[in-house]
Amino acid sequence: KYIDQTTFAEEVVKCRLEGDQGQTIKEITLRGVTSRDRAWRIGMRRRREFAYRTKSYNFSTELDALNSGYLSYDVLADDVPGYAQSALLMNAVQTETGVVLESSEPLDWSSDEQHVVLLRKPDGSTSGPWEASQVDDYRLMIGGVDFIPDTSWSIEPPHLLFGTVRRSGYPVLITSIEPGDYSVDVEAIGYDERVYADDDNYAPEEA
Repeated sequence: KYIDQTTFAEEVVKCRLEGDQGQTIKEITLRGVTSRDRAWRIGMRRRREFAYRTKSYNFSTELDALNSGYLSYDVLADDVPGYAQSALLMNAVQTETGVVLESSEPLDWSSDEQHVVLLRKPDGSTSGPWEASQVDDYRLMIGGVDFIPDTSWSIEPPHLLFGTVRRSGYPVLITSIEPGDYSVDVEAIGYDERVYADDDNYAPEEA
């Protein structure tokens, strides 16, 4: 519901995904919104959140989590076999054909899918995913990187996440950070780009 800028009356715009029957209705009143298209985009964002933002996460980690803020984009990993591997970046060498990255752990190339790697920058943000090709058990090659990795150990070296395109980590949005003395409790929701698919679209005409 919104107050239309032309009629100055309260109007309703329906926000549905393909296949929705409209049998379960959630009403949202948008104060300050006067455009039908704007109201529809906001409603579709909410509808898509219900459909695609279905996973939540909570965990404790080191104080590095304090680099994040509310709704910061992050990538999580775990130790479940078959998912992304986490390791330290030991070295990065620029060559004529790309950048060779050396992992502190042996890399699992057993899957036939395309492999990718993500790197953690010094400020905690994510670089990648970058398509990766095998050099040997500990080294891989990517086309390039958008920062200069510091592997001198004067600061903590970059961390890397390695896996397939489908299993290279869990993209999330941070919803809560509760710092303790030596650790941080974090809550997050799954990130899904489909949530934003109608942000630049226009409300359909209603019959």
